[in-house]
Amino acid sequence: PLASLNYTPKARYYGSITTSGFYPFVAAQLWHWTGDKNLVRPYVDPAIAALKWLDAFCDHDKDGFCEYKTRSELGLENQAWKDSSDAIVYEDGSQVPKPIATCEEQGIVYAAKMNLAEVLWWFDRGDEAKYLYQSAKELKKRFSEAFWMESEGFFAMALDPDRRQVSSIGSNALHCVATGIADTALVPRTLKRLFAEDMFTGWGVRTLSSQHPAFNPYSYHRGTVWPVEHGPFAIGAYRYGCHDHVERVCRSQFETAALFDFFRLPECIAGHQRDQDHPFPAVYPAANSPQAWSTTTVYTLLQALLGLQPFAPLRMLFVDPHLPAWLPEITISDLRVANAIVTIRFFRKSNGSSDYKVLEKRGWLHVVRQPSPWSLTASYGERAKDILMGLAPGH
Repeated sequence: PLASLNYTPKARYYGSITTSGFYPFVAAQLWHWTGDKNLVRPYVDPAIAALKWLDAFCDHDKDGFCEYKTRSELGLENQAWKDSSDAIVYEDGSQVPKPIATCEEQGIVYAAKMNLAEVLWWFDRGDEAKYLYQSAKELKKRFSEAFWMESEGFFAMALDPDRRQVSSIGSNALHCVATGIADTALVPRTLKRLFAEDMFTGWGVRTLSSQHPAFNPYSYHRGTVWPVEHGPFAIGAYRYGCHDHVERVCRSQFETAALFDFFRLPECIAGHQRDQDHPFPAVYPAANSPQAWSTTTVYTLLQALLGLQPFAPLRMLFVDPHLPAWLPEITISDLRVANAIVTIRFFRKSNGSSDYKVLEKRGWLHVVRQPSPWSLTASYGERAKDILMGLAPGH
């Protein structure tokens, strides 16, 4: 609104490499939910152009990773999602010089290429799809070799201009689980590190470990907790079948929201530990509320708890609910997938397992229970049982 009224110069701003990777990913999500070629087609070529720009202009040292480096005197120092000038720091607290390749940006590019490759295949653009798919596979192979820190059981925050690991422990690495770029064998250790006391406050995950010399619970990107990050964290844990982690992430955010006006998640909160001295989340003084980023978190948290995965081109909606005791029932009304609209009741049974019932369905849609394809916990027997159960009345 302020940009529309010319009260701010940032009506258009091109100082973020995150946007160029996120755009193709979102275009693919639009395809997954709608399956509408006419709707998605106008976004396909711009999405390809965004990825070409990343490959051509953001790999400054030609090592296969996307880096950022400010070229404008007016540009931000850091141009990943953590865009404050002091966000990316070495383990001693000093600032990392440019260009910088943050770990989460590699994950976003990977997810963008994999998802857009699938869209291109459906649009009969096989050569382009194959190129993006192979490019994504090569990026994933290089990524763990370059960013994994065996001693920490975690991914480095970034690579510096000399391709050295920035070994600071921060929330950046958890996006690598959500996007799928992390090697599957490394996921359990990465998620375990998430809930160490120096990272998890009880109200959420800090942007920077409390053991880091640069940690400040009131620093914008060096100690605060951002609700917007927790949607991807929950999706990442769901992706690999780590439902206890999903529940813990979701609970932290729902309990945070319950303590704010209108049950509204703010932009960020201070990174104090939840204890007797801090029985409620400390407000970050300059936090926006409402904030659009934080609003999206509610939907992604529910998507992770319910295992909602649409695939509109085949008129399918996959579900895999794992409801915690504190959320025993929820109904999703008028959910649109392709041209169908469905209302589903999800509920927790007395034995602790979760089930669902289709209350209403208009249009052609198959609702199928299946764990995530990448789940580390689901057996073949469980998958087969879920398919058979999906044939039962109400499913």
